[in-house]
Amino acid sequence: MTALAAVAAGAAALSLVLLAFNLAVFRPLAPPGGSRSWPRVSVVIPARDEGRELEATLRAHRACDYPDLEVIVVNDRSSDRTGEIARGFAALDPRFRAIEGSEPPAGWLGKPHALWQGAREASGAWLLFADADVAYGPDVLRRAVARAEDAGVALLCLFPRFVTRGFWEGVAIPNLYATLYLGPGVLTQVDAFAAFAAGSGSGNLVERGSYEESGGHAALRAAVIDDIGLAAQLKRAGYRTRAATAYDGVNVRIYRGLAEIVEGFSKNVAFIASPLLALILPLAFFVLAWAPYVVLAGAAPPAATRLAWASIAATLLGRTIVSRVTRAPLWSGVFHPLMVTVWTWIAMRSWHRRMFLREVRWRGRVSGTPR
Repeated sequence: MTALAAVAAGAAALSLVLLAFNLAVFRPLAPPGGSRSWPRVSVVIPARDEGRELEATLRAHRACDYPDLEVIVVNDRSSDRTGEIARGFAALDPRFRAIEGSEPPAGWLGKPHALWQGAREASGAWLLFADADVAYGPDVLRRAVARAEDAGVALLCLFPRFVTRGFWEGVAIPNLYATLYLGPGVLTQVDAFAAFAAGSGSGNLVERGSYEESGGHAALRAAVIDDIGLAAQLKRAGYRTRAATAYDGVNVRIYRGLAEIVEGFSKNVAFIASPLLALILPLAFFVLAWAPYVVLAGAAPPAATRLAWASIAATLLGRTIVSRVTRAPLWSGVFHPLMVTVWTWIAMRSWHRRMFLREVRWRGRVSGTPR
């Protein structure tokens, strides 16, 4: 019992150390200083059956104050009002274009193909790849372009505020940032570590020349996690990539309810790491999350009990700080073991699809994929 409690306490203490590094690295976008020329930016939005969210997203982009902007919506063979909404905005605003996407050819997954089609039509010196459910504030693009140019990066990943409603969204969604801030997220910002990269469907701002020279989405045609894949691809090609927080100006309610969360993340979680790591890491996190409570529930010696309480306190402190920074529900940290349990189930479900079904299911498409 004492050894188990000591491992859990050590892991919790290490997470606080990593949190300090990550808070120093992941900094918010600042207002651009001084006068400057603004390069043309093309926002590329892949949209498949996004009629529920797309109108609000495009309305937000229409309010953008960026001086040289185009917004390209690729209607990825939708069966709902997605195409109609995109065409409506294109008719109202000359900055908007609606493209009817084609079915992906053999060897392509749907989303990389839609992004590739949009990038080919884009005229911007910078490309912002952003999902159809992500709402941008009016000044975010100015701040992002200024940061990217001043930092001399080829890709700037924008971290959004994840909007949650209800209990299960508040419990499960904060895992996305808990894992980043309480883990080795800082490595994504180190050029030498090409295996660690920060990319996001909420916003990858990419310099056009670097994107094309690295192979673009054509090189990611079978990538299940194309956003992180694009950042990793650029890092491997020798380009600098960085991430910035935009919690005050980029918002997304990624899924609604527990069923959507489980189904949505089951399509890709196990593809983040190698098959072995994709199996071992979730189980290890599950054991570490519940270990202090197992110790407290048993007849543990006083030393083990103290270590268990220290582990719980350190975890709660870390989760509270992350919640404050990322604007997540503060109460969610209390349910840390439950959050880890949900994500362990998601990871095992995703792993089963990867290793046994060898398929990706999303929005009516079933695509085969290699292990």
